Amino acid sequence: MAQNLSSIGNQTGSTGTSGDNGSDDAVASMEAAFDRAIAKAAQVTEKRMEGGSALDAARTRLSN
Repeated sequence: MAQNLSSIGNQTGSTGTSGDNGSDDAVASMEAAFDRAIAKAAQVTEKRMEGGSALDAARTRLSN
């Protein structure tokens, strides 16, 4: 039984095509998802900081 060795080392990407196109698309998609997550985390942090500042100011007013 002979094996076909011509395709050894070739990888198929998410598109099912041989080569790096599928891998590149997957990496680009992951990078975009991480960029969106980082931006959202920055927005959440900013809102928490604003809320924390208002809370600190209210506590200061109450203690005076």
